[in-house]
Amino acid sequence: MTSRKKPGVAFWATVVMVVVLVAYPLSFGPACWITSRIEFGANILPVAYQPVIWIWDMTPDDGLVRHVIGQFTEFGAAEGWTWAGVGLDSTWGP
Repeated sequence: MTSRKKPGVAFWATVVMVVVLVAYPLSFGPACWITSRIEFGANILPVAYQPVIWIWDMTPDDGLVRHVIGQFTEFGAAEGWTWAGVGLDSTWGP
């Protein structure tokens, strides 16, 4: 018979890091969509997603990353909702 070791702390730490690094940026779009639909919490997004917004702000206006992030946030959002401003001064709204 072969003995199977249970996954250790290093394995679970890796799993958590991968989930966080993938789920966090992917949750940005749905967070924008939801706040635009319920019209509540838009002021929290620039704080909660500061790293994503920073990346968006730092890329050129015609850059692919900026375009993808912008399109992703507006994909399911209420009509007229978009990002304006820079960094923590960014606002999400109509």
